Amino acid sequence: MKRPVGKTSLNAVMAAACLAALAVSSTSADAQTVKATDWQDWGGDTARTHFSPLQQITAANVSQLKPAWVWDPGTFGRSWEITPLLIDGLLIVSEPGTTDVVALEPESGKQIWRHKAPSGGVGHLDRRGFAYWAGDGTMKPRIVALWGHNMYGLDPKTGEFSSDWPTTGYGIGLPNPAAPETGGGGVFPGSPPIIYKNLIIVSGATGFLPEPAQPADPHAIDLRTGKLVWTTRLIPGPGQPGADSWGPDTQKVVGSGTWGIMALDEKNGIVYTPTDSPSPDLVGIWRPGDNIGGDSTFALDAMTGKIIWGFQNHHHDLFDQDTMAPPVPVEITKDGKKVKVIVQTTKQGMMWIIDDKTGKPLFPYEERPVPQSDVPGEKTSRTQPFTQFPPPLAQMTIDRDHLSNLSPHSNADCKAVWDKNGLKEGGPFLPPAKNGAWTVMNTGAIGGINWGGASIDLDRGYAITNVVNMPTMIQVTEGPKAVKGNDSYSFSSGYKRFSDSDGRTCAGGRDGELVAVNLATGGIVWRVPLGALDVEYGEKAKEIGATNIGPSLVTRGGVVFIGAATDDRFHAYDTASGKLLWQTKMATSSNAGPMTYIGKDGRQYVVIAAGGPGNARRRSANDNFVFHQTLVAFALPKAGDKEIDIVTPYPKREPKAGDDMGLAQ
Repeated sequence: MKRPVGKTSLNAVMAAACLAALAVSSTSADAQTVKATDWQDWGGDTARTHFSPLQQITAANVSQLKPAWVWDPGTFGRSWEITPLLIDGLLIVSEPGTTDVVALEPESGKQIWRHKAPSGGVGHLDRRGFAYWAGDGTMKPRIVALWGHNMYGLDPKTGEFSSDWPTTGYGIGLPNPAAPETGGGGVFPGSPPIIYKNLIIVSGATGFLPEPAQPADPHAIDLRTGKLVWTTRLIPGPGQPGADSWGPDTQKVVGSGTWGIMALDEKNGIVYTPTDSPSPDLVGIWRPGDNIGGDSTFALDAMTGKIIWGFQNHHHDLFDQDTMAPPVPVEITKDGKKVKVIVQTTKQGMMWIIDDKTGKPLFPYEERPVPQSDVPGEKTSRTQPFTQFPPPLAQMTIDRDHLSNLSPHSNADCKAVWDKNGLKEGGPFLPPAKNGAWTVMNTGAIGGINWGGASIDLDRGYAITNVVNMPTMIQVTEGPKAVKGNDSYSFSSGYKRFSDSDGRTCAGGRDGELVAVNLATGGIVWRVPLGALDVEYGEKAKEIGATNIGPSLVTRGGVVFIGAATDDRFHAYDTASGKLLWQTKMATSSNAGPMTYIGKDGRQYVVIAAGGPGNARRRSANDNFVFHQTLVAFALPKAGDKEIDIVTPYPKREPKAGDDMGLAQ
């Protein structure tokens, strides 16, 4: 539905919006009931605001932060996405590589207990977080860990299996009609599930495929019995709007959910889920229409799974721009009235502020005409939705005259790649070309804004998000790998970063930014470079930022903490102004979310996993095993503290025989 807004009305809207107040509140009941020294959910609360009320560390003293301890698991890799939990005085972390669950003393990093991962079937799990169930009065509290499509309960104090759950775990997957012998699936164990009362709510991402395929719809399991309570199919049913939005066989399309992160309004019993993009990537001939249900945000009744509303932010996605960041519910004050909104960021580099009462954007947006596909049989959407408040936060266009300016070498590399592949000037939603020609896709497959999403300053009413500008080169060819209905066309080349020979983005302008948005007005409060590559490229690079992936943390002390950037640093910014207040070098970059707590010694600690740049930078497959991974805690210094070196003892290493190099995408 097109919603054009003229210049005069835009000015009027902005003028009215500027009168709005800033106060917001989390809709998670956790914010009122959990001790200040706990961190019982991946996002700090079940609303996943990444906000902490702690304020021992402030904008005035954060520059004094020092490393307090380091935990070295002895692993090497490229990614460690974990945000630990703090439960009953123990820090709970997932070890990279092994996926063992480890409990540490939060004041020292000393290992207290270890629970080894179940043998077989774990795969290369990069766990972002755990869930915690407080029990039901009869059944005791437990950490809920997912391996594969099984859930396991662990005693927080000892790490032993919960005695009233099977030691083999409860299978919480959905049956797979395509391969019933596999026992099912449709659960993404890397992302933290939702716990609501006595339910665990999970989902997966098979990508909305023609049958037969593995369903991955959102579904709820009774934590007391391990039995399925509800499953929700997000594709419209017969007679509903969009019932033919996947073509004549819409009702046969296998449902999907998300590999990303859900959020919960615990007070009102509503779970919010982002959704996956249709599959396969780049070719959608088999699914003519807007593909309602894909690339969306849904509000579901947490007890029944009933759909309350859904909003689609991308029609007929060809670009793997799945919506996967948590849709964060918060209450704001706008024009003197309390309004509950959902903050949804996307790979398209947009921040949607959705009115929870209507399921529609709070501020005007528009459907803009976009380029159309010339691949035979492909029916791309004529328009795509664009936010206006705030406007798109990522770089939207790219051309040969405005490529990387990190260095003359980088610029020359990028122009050579451009010319070799015959790339052409492009903007958002530029579709793949026919005859195997290369196209540059901007925003790229990692965004925009990736799974870390936005953190919410509940005091100021700001949503703060990190933006990355990394275009992707894409190609569609004819061959035998095409799915049914795609007329032999398939995505066969793999995603190729449009980057220089050092793995740095070819995008001109800033490589990465940190942006604050006023939720009551939709206006940008500040935007600054995130990270700096000055060590490699000189002072000029301080204003360019760095590519990034990973969540941030906002505290009542007026500080935004974030790793994310590919500059091997941990950063602290002023929430009010965006000013860089402090940064420190680590053994490697971090793509994990920081968390904070007060220890038994009365000190506020900020903890982050430094495990490698993840998908924010890929120079070669060697990176998969290069980076020495550490968990680091920072605190304000106290008398008698010894200096702790968090860099020199943890050098990178060269690949060894037997390393599974995988793909460098």
